[in-house]
Amino acid sequence: MMLPDFANQTMQQFKQLCAIPHCSFHTQDMFSYLCATLKDKGYEIQTDEAKNIYAKKGNPRVCLQSHYDMVCVGESSNHQGLQVCEEGDVLRAHNSSLGADNGVGVASMLALDVADIELLFTNDEEVGMIGANHLKLPIQSHLLLNLDSEDINDIVVGCAGGVDIECDIPLQPFSQDISLALTTHPYIYHIVSEGFLGGHSGIEIHKNKDNPIVEWGFWLDQNQSYIVSIKAGEKRNSIPTHLESVILSPQPLPNSYSTLSGNARFIITPLTQDSIKNFSYAYRQNIIIPLLVGLHSGVYAFNSQGTLASLNLSLLEQNTNHLSLVMMARANSDAMLLRLIQHIKSTATNLNPQCKVQDKGFYSAWERSIADNHPALTLLYELYAKHSIQPKITQIHAGLEGGILKKNLLAAGSKAPLDVLSIGPTIHSPHSVNECVEIKSFNIFCEILHNFVQSYQ
Repeated sequence: MMLPDFANQTMQQFKQLCAIPHCSFHTQDMFSYLCATLKDKGYEIQTDEAKNIYAKKGNPRVCLQSHYDMVCVGESSNHQGLQVCEEGDVLRAHNSSLGADNGVGVASMLALDVADIELLFTNDEEVGMIGANHLKLPIQSHLLLNLDSEDINDIVVGCAGGVDIECDIPLQPFSQDISLALTTHPYIYHIVSEGFLGGHSGIEIHKNKDNPIVEWGFWLDQNQSYIVSIKAGEKRNSIPTHLESVILSPQPLPNSYSTLSGNARFIITPLTQDSIKNFSYAYRQNIIIPLLVGLHSGVYAFNSQGTLASLNLSLLEQNTNHLSLVMMARANSDAMLLRLIQHIKSTATNLNPQCKVQDKGFYSAWERSIADNHPALTLLYELYAKHSIQPKITQIHAGLEGGILKKNLLAAGSKAPLDVLSIGPTIHSPHSVNECVEIKSFNIFCEILHNFVQSYQ
């Protein structure tokens, strides 16, 4: 697909970024590339201990911001570059998440060539907004334009807060010597998920995508089995796709089990006793099944604007002495998020009194503060209208850095008032191997951004 000049420059820059591994917590190569590239382009550079990068030219009126880490699912999780390809009207990666969240924003910032601009690249946003939370760099502008939105039809003025909720369960109270368990449960099976789509655990939670952790729980609840091993999920902030388990069953099982929706299934393969010779214990399924069946993974509150509160069962893993279930809760206000945390903790301990529950990485919701008649909104309305788009002013059900950045930028010495907005191209199924970006929306986003930077006073 032919793209206009700035969009084409951004596309080529994005493909260069995709060749550099930059999973969250492993961003050192991208950090070095960004610093070197920005210096070559004539920017004044500052960095902080969190490896956030600030770049400035001239007398800026707006600061653009993106994060430079990505959620790695599939081949990218091996810390290797991506094979990017166009498929019809979309751009995707081969057997991997694409990192368009937030690589398109980073690429567009690098592709800009204007005299007066400042850029802020934050690190490790996808793993608890670490860069934003530890930002020590001020900006000069009174407007921060975040480029991490994922729908070309939206202008984002707020977002959900979030928190990880971890349930830690000791294995010992539920353990049985595996040789004794085999006397009543002699059928050994290997269970693997297939066809689960995954996706963003915030903006896609309302789509009721099958979650293999939940589906495995409901299926196992019908079979009264022993669990030998279990590992499921990829990232704390994504709807999981993968599950692998070994169980002991009291009766023969079919070779597959389809989910209630019929969109995904588990492949069930019989094993010999020799395949579990390294395991000394199995454990009763009531260690975890009541939690998986009793805790709703999905939307908890919504209104005409969309999802207001949700919970995603993200990770389930058996370790040496315990079983760990990691969930992510989100809500569009702090009061609602605190209520949801209280509900989950109470429910989890009632379902399994052995469960130790704690919350980690709480970050507040970004609640709207910008006025309808703000000059930035007025200009954006005009630019969107040129593409026959009437943008929706929205507070999305996902974690954006806006609120945290505003607080920490002011604390670092930025001058009030400081207003924050977010725009971006349309990205489907972020945080999954199905992630793709609509090329038409990519083109529109680039044109709007370029014209906004040129025109905003």
